[in-house]
Amino acid sequence: MIESILKDKEKELSSVIIFSSTKQKVKELDRDLRKAGLKAKAIHSDLEQSEREEVLRNFRSKQTQILVATDILARGIDIEDINLVINYDVPGDAEDYIHRIGRTARASSTGIALTFINEYDQQKFFQIETLIGAEVKKLPLPEHLGSGPAYTPEVKIKKPFAGNKKPFRRNPKPQGNRTK
Repeated sequence: MIESILKDKEKELSSVIIFSSTKQKVKELDRDLRKAGLKAKAIHSDLEQSEREEVLRNFRSKQTQILVATDILARGIDIEDINLVINYDVPGDAEDYIHRIGRTARASSTGIALTFINEYDQQKFFQIETLIGAEVKKLPLPEHLGSGPAYTPEVKIKKPFAGNKKPFRRNPKPQGNRTK
């Protein structure tokens, strides 16, 4: 979905930041965007300081059009002329949302901020709306993607657990009674 948004507006968007809450998702998005032929680079805490500085230099000079970042970039880094901020996921902290989208409002410039909200993150997004004291406009998905979930933040939906809680044992001990 991100690829189609960016490819449709590639000539109009000179600076895009895509935020995700995890390093792993940032790495995946970076890989997928590059495979799609887009000028993207990832920035996260696994990079050395010199590597992060180089990524930022290339982004500021417009050699890199799309920056895929964790919240390491949301606070304290001043980059002007950001056309679009995409929140791939809703940040866990409502204040992080404000810092993320604030990247588009530097030095009296304007930009667009999009946030993808799934059924599991609706309560977190409602907390953001409560913090800012306003409802954020919800746009429907493009028709070719079908319909998204209804926005019902009052209904708590738990994410399904993805993984086995039991620790892995190479040679498990037999359970129960043994007979000879």
